[in-house]
Amino acid sequence: METFGQNNHKLSVLEKCAYGAGDLACNLFWGISVVAAMFYTDYFGISAAAAGTMMMIVSYIDLIFDVFIGAAADRSNSKWGKFRPWILYGFVPFVVIGFFTFYSPDFADTYKIIYAYVTYLLFRIMYSVVNVPYGALLGVISDDPKVRDEVSAYRNVGAQIGNLVSYSMVFKFAGMCKEHFEVSASTGFSYVVFIYAIIAAILLFSCFYFTRERVTPVKEENNNLMQDIKDIVTNKQWICLAIAGISLILFTSCHNTMVAYYAKYYIAQMVANPDSVDAIDFVISGRFLGIELDWELFYLLISGMGTILTILGTMMIQPIVRKYGKKETWIACFALSSIITISLAFIPKENLTTIILLNWFFSLIIGPTGYIMWSMYADVADDAEVATGRRATGLIYSSATISQKFGYANANSLPLFALASIGFVANDINMTAETQETVKNIFALVPLAGSILGIVALLFYNINEKKIVENSKKLAEMKANNNNSDAVAQ
Repeated sequence: METFGQNNHKLSVLEKCAYGAGDLACNLFWGISVVAAMFYTDYFGISAAAAGTMMMIVSYIDLIFDVFIGAAADRSNSKWGKFRPWILYGFVPFVVIGFFTFYSPDFADTYKIIYAYVTYLLFRIMYSVVNVPYGALLGVISDDPKVRDEVSAYRNVGAQIGNLVSYSMVFKFAGMCKEHFEVSASTGFSYVVFIYAIIAAILLFSCFYFTRERVTPVKEENNNLMQDIKDIVTNKQWICLAIAGISLILFTSCHNTMVAYYAKYYIAQMVANPDSVDAIDFVISGRFLGIELDWELFYLLISGMGTILTILGTMMIQPIVRKYGKKETWIACFALSSIITISLAFIPKENLTTIILLNWFFSLIIGPTGYIMWSMYADVADDAEVATGRRATGLIYSSATISQKFGYANANSLPLFALASIGFVANDINMTAETQETVKNIFALVPLAGSILGIVALLFYNINEKKIVENSKKLAEMKANNNNSDAVAQ
């Protein structure tokens, strides 16, 4: 790896796009995992309680691996750097396992659950093998905070494009495959995931090939993993940011998990159809801008356009962040989006236009905060290096991934447990109006706990823009002194 001065880090648009392509690829699968709840209940064919339990247990087991992956990445080295080789060697197993995770074999119920546990765990581990070093790569692409902010924005745009193509469109694509090839809904789902796997493989290789690692950490007298872990878990700024990150995932993922159920089981009406492969149609009594909707198209309108608005919001929010600060902007986004989701609990299903517009505004407001969060983790890594003299970028980003997965473990499972508690049965033609109303309330109100917790955590975070500039200057001085010491020693 080369070490450049801060003013020399002018990254090409190609490199920025290549880095963004990495999270686009990861989110082709991670986006599907956002709606994994409905995949397991409505396509794979296991109960909401079994799916929720499986996803929570696997997610907690997976947390253990992230620490070791981040630490191993920090201590690895090759002609390609610390982090890029993990992408190179990990992307093929990742996409292969990703496909089999969302494949539906014709097994008995017990074997289906075993298959789900094994494949979902392997998927989560391989996602970490690729995504943790990928995230850490942001911290060594440049030591200029402004450049990292720009690259982080490209990452968030890539992630949202991945979301758009994956969880926003997967149900509609699966429905199209089902009708065109005259197969079951689960088989149609598998066709779509196979195509995603091929695309993800190409994008991840491109990320490896077109990016570079430029920043070398200050030379350390010792490299102690336990000390690195101690430094992180006692770092107030990391703790606040980790809690805020968990809260963001709880807020957005509870919302995203329930959107599909909200569309299918509240907005739409279930109608028996003997001519259907799955024997049930879901019909929406209403139009949007003159368009006749089914539940899959309604879901696509909300999540797909919402993802596009998230990308737009990421571009729009950067000047706001520069003027008011990352922390302040994030808090404001939490507050505004909370007001929106509360209002959805009081709007009847007949008012489709208002429902769709409010969901779009929700995405425009809360979606860009992902860009803010990842940029703040780079700031925490700089602050920790100034304080300790050691840089543990991989460990910090693996801990970020851990906090995310902790959030996902609960965000994906809590709605399923809530559904199970009301006696929810997938594709039940006899679902009562009361159950449908409860589905709406779970969608609108359950995510709010995450928003409130996130605001509280951010109030205690105090790495402001002035501190970021100071840390950047101190790191430049530390590296200059280290280089001078090496020159004298020689």
